[in-house]
This record gives sequence, structure tokens and C-alpha cells, in this order.
Amino acid sequence: MSDRPSALRRRLTPVLPWPAAGTVDAHIRAERVRLVFQQAPPAQLLSLVAAAVICYALWGVAEHTRLLIWFAIVTAVTLVRLTLSLQFRRRTPDPDTMPWWEQAFIASLAGICLAWGAGGWWIMPHGSVIHQAIVYFFLIGVAGGAAATYAAHALASTIAISALMLPATLGFALENVLELRVLALGGVLYLAAALRSVRTFGFFLHRTFELSYELRLAYGRAQELARTDELTGLANRRAFVEHGVAALDQARRYGRQLALVMFDIDHFKRINDTYGHAAGDAALRAVADRIRRAARAADVAGRLGGEEFALLLPETGIDAAVRVAERLRRDVAALTVPYDGTALQFTCSFGVTEHRGDTTGLDTLLQAADEALYRAKAQGRDRVERQG
Repeated sequence: MSDRPSALRRRLTPVLPWPAAGTVDAHIRAERVRLVFQQAPPAQLLSLVAAAVICYALWGVAEHTRLLIWFAIVTAVTLVRLTLSLQFRRRTPDPDTMPWWEQAFIASLAGICLAWGAGGWWIMPHGSVIHQAIVYFFLIGVAGGAAATYAAHALASTIAISALMLPATLGFALENVLELRVLALGGVLYLAAALRSVRTFGFFLHRTFELSYELRLAYGRAQELARTDELTGLANRRAFVEHGVAALDQARRYGRQLALVMFDIDHFKRINDTYGHAAGDAALRAVADRIRRAARAADVAGRLGGEEFALLLPETGIDAAVRVAERLRRDVAALTVPYDGTALQFTCSFGVTEHRGDTTGLDTLLQAADEALYRAKAQGRDRVERQG
């Protein structure tokens, strides 16, 4: 049997959550959608305020009916978009459903930007260059806000800027008025610069998301390897202690039962000396497979070191734990592990104890199970002994 040093008393640093399943591209896409939904509500409300300011500024020179219709359309689409953003926050979609939310966002964004772009051209008092310029400057401002707000999503930004700027810009270019054509030229230059900026920023943001995801993935893998026994795939001593401390704290807090089974392979050194360490590894993997089959989803199974294993059983009293240990003992005794033309057979000895609602720690629980295990060894092996 291997030594059980004070490492059992160590408390471990919590591990960060494992990154969401999926490809890197799917992860980046989901992050972009989350970001634009997070930034959308303030911009949506500000665009509604800007629409009200335009209506106020044009009220004395433009057709009232057109202004009211346009403002009603902008308000209706804005309310739809606000509702969509609110539902996104409430549901916190996973990466699998993110494409639908992305499409809904782009469609609603295209709708509001077309309402602004085409509607802005429609409500302009075409006999007044100064008022047309005022509306156009508002469109440029809204386009700039859209470029800044939705820059995380290059496609959304491109659609927004184009829908906002192109109707009035093309309309001015076709007008036989020098001032309006100059405004159109300035609009074209602004549109080109904005689209180029969006493309550049989108590239660097994509790379940032990509590096962030890869770093989290590498960190998660390193943490998983640090918590998993490489040979058996069970929790290693470190992870077992961490889970055990948490389970014991919960059992004490809510007055629940908790049992611990500790066991090891009988005469394991003889297997290594006779057949080699590879044969011993095969035996350890076979025992680990039987443990996984016997354990419930809430149970914590681990390899403490060498040939020693432990199984923590929440919501379980000592009598039920003894029955679990007996079944596992019989399963292991019935094992035949093929190795290099030889059929390996071996047994295990078990020690079982339970938490009794006091303030004892996990190390005390492990010591009690260890003492029961030693008694099983002393009384002939291939048996289950209980402590308490």
C-alpha cells in the first residue's frame, strides 16, 4: 500500500469552467453576437431620440403626415429591436441557437437602418438645401454610431452603414444642385472610410476572440489534466480531495448522509514483479472501469495513488455503502484481465466509513476508512470492513 501524506488536507484552487463546445469559428460568432446584443439597447434608444429631434426640426418645413408616418415606423421597429435584445438577455442562448439570433439581429438592424436611410430621404423638404443637409448630417451621425456600436460584427456594420447612407447619397448625386452633389461626394468618402474601418477592426477583433478562445481552451485542458489520473481517467488525489471537501461541507450543512469507500488491489506488487508494470497498469485500468460502472452520477471516484482507490457516496449511509463495496468486490474478483497471453486475476480489500454529522474533516473520514481497510487486509484480504 502506498503512503497517504498530509496532501489529503490540501484545499485546491477552483477551476475555470470548460469553454463552450463547438469550433473556434462557432465560438467567435457567438461572442460577436453577444457583444452586439449587449451594446444595442442604448444605441436603439438614442436613434429614437434623434428621430424625434429631426421631426421637431423639420416640423415647420416638411409634410407633417410624412414625418408622423416615418416616426411611427422608426418607433415600431425600435420597439421590436428592444424586445429582441431583452429576450436575448433573458434566455442567454447557447452557441447552437446563436445563428438564429444573429439572423434576427441583422434583419432587425437592416429594417431600422432602411427606415432611417430611405425614410430620411423621403421626409426631406427637397426645396430647402439647408434642411436636406441637416437630415443628411443626422444620417451620417447615426451611421457613425452604428459603425462604433456594431463594429464587432462586420456584416451587421456594413449593412447598417450602407442602408443609412446610400439612399440619400445616391439621391443627392442625381440632383442637379452643386451643393447636394458636394454632400454626396463627401458621403461617398465617408462611406468608404467607414466600411474600411469596420473591415479592419473586424479582422483584429476576430483575431482577439480567436486567441482568447484558444487560450481558454488550452487552460481548460491543462486544468483537466492536472485533475485527472492519466492512467485510469478517474479523478486524481487533488481533484478527489476538492470534490470530497465540497460534498462533506454540503452534507454537514443540510444534515445529509455521506459514506466513503476506500480500497486497493491485493498483492499488487506481486503482479508488477511477476508480469511487469504494464500488467499492473492493465489491472488498474480494469478496476477503474468497474468503479465507473458502479458509481452514480453524483458519486466521486478517484485514484489516490498507486493501487489505492476511493469512492465517495453522497446521500448514502454506511449499510448501503457496504453493499456497494460488496458488489464492487465481487465484480473485481470475477475479472479476468488479458495481458500478453496471460489471464490476470486478483482481488481487492475494502474499508467503509460514513459521515456522522459532526465537524470532522475529509482527512478524518479518509483515516477512518483507511483503518477499516487495514483490518480487511489483516483478516485475509478480499473482504469489506466497516468503521463506525
